[in-house]
This record gives sequence, structure tokens and C-alpha cells, in this order.
Amino acid sequence: MKGTNKAIIWCIGALLGLWGCDADTECRQSSAVYLNVVFMGDSLRQSTDSLKLSFDSLAQDTIRFSTVTGMEIHGLGRDSILYEASDVITTVHLPLRPDSTHTDFVFRYNGATDTVSILHDNDMQFISLACGCFVFHTIEGLNGTRHFMDSAHILNDAVTTSADTHMRFFFHKW
Repeated sequence: MKGTNKAIIWCIGALLGLWGCDADTECRQSSAVYLNVVFMGDSLRQSTDSLKLSFDSLAQDTIRFSTVTGMEIHGLGRDSILYEASDVITTVHLPLRPDSTHTDFVFRYNGATDTVSILHDNDMQFISLACGCFVFHTIEGLNGTRHFMDSAHILNDAVTTSADTHMRFFFHKW
């Protein structure tokens, strides 16, 4: 009878333990925090300032979505390639550095290279004991070279786990 009591107590303890493990719905959501960028072509104007990407907003009817093949993207000072030249891309998902207030990316396309620095604030958000913390970002600005990129437009400065588009990068007329 003692062995049966131990087995019953063990089963009740296991059931209580499983019942106490309530799945945290916040952990089920995407935990990836990416800056989502869409590439666009601007066929109506050419910028002359080659020092900085500008914050230009264009009317919706002056732009078109661009599919890019042959672009390589990697983080400046990192060995890993985020997107290879063989990838066909329209939107890229770029990780921002949680340990710095700027993240630099190198874009290579058709023999030209542009370096873009995204300026951002970081905000560590405690989600739960099971999930831990996420680092969300607020885009403060950007600058970079303009060899094949023309300008950039910030659509949504809050970079969280949502799949929203945060920026548009405009290319010079091809």
C-alpha cells in the first residue's frame, strides 16, 4: 500500500506541476525585433547632395516597389552576410544593435557600395520570467553614402516585434 500511495502522490504532484506551467502567450509571439526596409525606385528626380541620405517623403503615385537581385547586405564590422547577392529581395529585415545607439550596414549593388548608419534609441522591455527581455528601438535618424541609394523615408520609428514596414530606401533611376 505504501508503494501505491507514493505513486498516487507522485501522479498528483506531476499533474499539479503541469497545471502550473501555463503557457505564456507573449512568448508565443515572434521574439525577433527587426528593422523592416522596403526598396523603392524613384523615377521622377535625382538628388544632388551626395553626403547624406535625406528624409524625403514622396507622393504615393511617384514611387514603385522595386525587386532587387544582386544586392549584398552585411553589418559594418561583422563577418556575417545578412543578404547574399543571389537573393531576390523587396523587403529586408535588419537587426539593430542592442548595445549601441547606431547600427551600420553596408549595401553592395552593381559594383557600387553604400554605407548606411541607422541612429536609434534602445528600450529594454521586460516581458515575463519565461520570455525575459526584448530590446525595442526608436529610430532617431540615419545618414550614409549615396552611390546608388537616393534617399530614405521613415514610415514608423518604433521597431518592435511587429512586422510593420519601418523605412523605405529609394534608389537612383536605374
